[in-house]
Amino acid sequence: MPSFSLGMELRALVPGERLEDVIANSPLALVQFGTASCAPCRAIRQKVNRWLNERSKEPGHLPVDAVYVSLDEHPALAAQADVLSAPTLRFYAQGRLWAEAAGYFSLEEFLDRAERVERLMQESDEIRS
Repeated sequence: MPSFSLGMELRALVPGERLEDVIANSPLALVQFGTASCAPCRAIRQKVNRWLNERSKEPGHLPVDAVYVSLDEHPALAAQADVLSAPTLRFYAQGRLWAEAAGYFSLEEFLDRAERVERLMQESDEIRS
């Protein structure tokens, strides 16, 4: 089983690994779809990696399995996931899509929404306890 990105960086899908399994088996999952020739994709990937590293230094965060999917290497997966443009970011909590951004978007707003979803999950768990 792949390790969660507890602050490292976006990782590539492991050969034979299914994206739907990553999403289903991770409390939180962040997926970036991009291409090698996409300059905004590279910039967003660097910023997401910084965000993941910052999270790893702060206590209390849930683990995020952060995956980069190359549209050059996985065109069928992109088609199956209805990804029509690069960059595309998706954030899942407990297998459910909570945030999506594609093309031109505010990464800060996307990551703020991801953090709000995490806080809601944590508050929900505290209420149940």
